[in-house]
Amino acid sequence: SPSMRLFLFIGLLGGFTTFSTFGYEAMAMLRDKELLYAFLYVGGHLIVGFAAVALGYGLSNLR
Repeated sequence: SPSMRLFLFIGLLGGFTTFSTFGYEAMAMLRDKELLYAFLYVGGHLIVGFAAVALGYGLSNLR
């Protein structure tokens, strides 16, 4: 359906641009030798991402 195609198209493009921005910022920190900030940036994103998944999973099992 057209609405599903639009949803998938926007979702995929949004995901690619978000991830590429994340990768670019992390690489820029590494290039500028800001190793601590790069580590905290990547590690923080991973921790918050896993916490969001765990929260969503926990909330979905409340029924």
